[in-house]
Amino acid sequence: MTLIFKGKFTSYDALPKGELPENAVAFREPKSMVGINLTALLFALPAAIVMFILLPRFGGSEMYRRYNLLGLVIALALVPLHEYIHALFCGKNAEVYMYYSLKHCMMFVLTLTPMTKARFIVMSLMPSLILGWLPFMAGLHVCPSADIGGILMAAGIFGAIMGCGDYMNMFNAAVQMPKGSLTQLLGMHSYWFMPEADTPAAASE
Repeated sequence: MTLIFKGKFTSYDALPKGELPENAVAFREPKSMVGINLTALLFALPAAIVMFILLPRFGGSEMYRRYNLLGLVIALALVPLHEYIHALFCGKNAEVYMYYSLKHCMMFVLTLTPMTKARFIVMSLMPSLILGWLPFMAGLHVCPSADIGGILMAAGIFGAIMGCGDYMNMFNAAVQMPKGSLTQLLGMHSYWFMPEADTPAAASE
């Protein structure tokens, strides 16, 4: 994997351009950045609900409240790592570009390398799992009444919620991509297509 830091996101026209196969089908998803962000927030609700149900059951609600601000700061500081984890799972031959946008309060990575459905789902899930769910569950089960437990739970909750856009992408891939298809980005939007038998990208599993 080659990671290229492109800096500030200025416009869609400045993003790397690739070519899509003629049979590529656009994902059914919002077309604007605002629409994508608002829709993604809906996918954060199930994760937030599950976590806040588990907190009092395991005695961690008081410790979470004590450290929730610190957890938010930690989660924000780990945003570059979140994106780097995405990049790691794009495939060993992928060329990945990283951008940030203060206007939209986000960082993101993109690659023009096609991916299988399974790889795309795993790539989308990994940052929220590693930086969100794993710290949260460790805080609950290992040390829910200790300071470190509160910090882990708080950072984990915010880390998992910040993956809301990733959950949306996972859902879209799971329900829209047929078996054996590949997905590829064009600008900020995803497409799927059925590969030809001799397509090199078919080996990106």
